[in-house]
Parts: sequence; structure tokens; C-alpha cells
Amino acid sequence: MNDLSPDREERSANLKGLGCSRKRVEDARFTQGKGNYVDDIKLPDMLHGDFVRSPYAHARVVSINKEAALALPGVVAVLTAEDLAPLNLHWMPTLAGDKQMVLADGKVLFQGQEVAFVVASDRYVAADAVELIEVEYEELPVITDPFEALKSDVVLREDLEGQTEGAHGPRKHHNHIFTWEQGDEEGTNQVVDNADVVATESMYYHRTHPCPLETCGSVASMDKVNGKLTLWGTFQAPHVVRTVASLLSGIARAQHPCGLARYRRRLWQ
Repeated sequence: MNDLSPDREERSANLKGLGCSRKRVEDARFTQGKGNYVDDIKLPDMLHGDFVRSPYAHARVVSINKEAALALPGVVAVLTAEDLAPLNLHWMPTLAGDKQMVLADGKVLFQGQEVAFVVASDRYVAADAVELIEVEYEELPVITDPFEALKSDVVLREDLEGQTEGAHGPRKHHNHIFTWEQGDEEGTNQVVDNADVVATESMYYHRTHPCPLETCGSVASMDKVNGKLTLWGTFQAPHVVRTVASLLSGIARAQHPCGLARYRRRLWQ
């Protein structure tokens, strides 16, 4: 055991600690254009997709006119929630035990939300088709403060209206999705009750997002002969993504390999 101690101490010293600079070993090839990106993946007869996104933070989707887009040469399909509903693909599960819309189903809940998806033979044709799709919106009251949302009469998630139970316990308000608690509540309360000084602080974690070298994207290839779907993507947690994709598609996880995803994690971190 003692023979291993110097090696262990040396490894700990080399790793340093939180806040210390650490040499990156994988970034050089990416910054020099020598790495593999999703855009480098080229498959025979590959199709490309682009989204129509909402300019409003909260609005009802009155109508979607996609005739002009469908008439554009090279456009294969224009999908909306109405098209996905018969396949039960218009909503997807989330990691927090909730669910979310794949494409806006009746209303949008944030600016930039995906309303329609264009599939075309060329990325530029897909982008042109997006501009041809006409969406009529009915603007609704906007709520940006989470605390005010729990006092407002405005109902954001109408699919949950009237439900008293959430994924992790009772819902306290029609805009309350769930409360997630961890730890020993009884022990914590005992310590606080017996403490000489108790400081109370409300901490707000703002909306944030990493800034990767490569933005979000994915390429999928379905092998109809053996029933396998291969997905390349810039996402983290490839095994979780595989599970969600399996739930949505109905394809067994064993038939759902994630190519490049595990490798891509290093680029994001």
C-alpha cells in the first residue's frame, strides 16, 4: 500500500484542484479545423432540416400556412405538431419527469420556440422554405418572473391545468410544475432550529447556456434492413439521449447506437 502512495500523491498534484488551470488536450485539432464536426458527416441522399421559430414569448398559434413552402422545389415535407400527434411524437419526456412540446402544440411558451420543421434536399432550400411559411399568432400576456408566475391568473401550461399532482409532488399553483427536494429534511430543520445564528437568502439562478465551439446539431441514419437508427450529435449524456430517443421512436435501445455523441462530450466540457 505504501508503495502506491507516492504515485497517488503525484497524480493528485498533477491534477491540481478546483480553480487551477489545466492543459486541454483535445482543443487544438478543433480550433485548427482538424476535428470531426456534425457538419462533416455526409451520407448518401442526405436531407436537411430547418425550423420556423416563434417571434413571441407567449402566443396562441391560430394557423400555419405551409402551401408556398411545399411548392418550393426541393422541399420534402413541412411538419407541425398536427402532423406529429397521430404518431404520439408531438410531446417528449424530460429528465425532470415532465414533458415538453416537440413543435408548438396550440401555443408557444417562449420566444424562439420551434413551430414548424422543414425537410428539404438542401440546407439553403430549407432556409428559403422557412421564410415562406405563414404563421398567425394571437399574442398572450407574458410572464418573465418565476415568482410572479406563481401569483398570476395567466395559465402557461394549459395541458396541466386542473392537475393537482406534479412529477415530484403536489402542484401549488397552475404555473407550478414541480418542487425538487433532496436531503434529510428533519435533520436539516433540527440543525437550523438549534443554531445560534440563522441567515436566510433567496438565490436566483438565471438562465444560462454554455458556448461550445460547435452549436447544437445532429445527423440521423435509419438502416431499414436491420432496424437500427444511428444518431450523431453535439449533445452531452449520450446514454440519456439514446433512452429518450428510444422512448420517442419505439426503437429498442440496443438498436439505437449513438455515434460521435460520447466523443463530442469532450468538446462541450
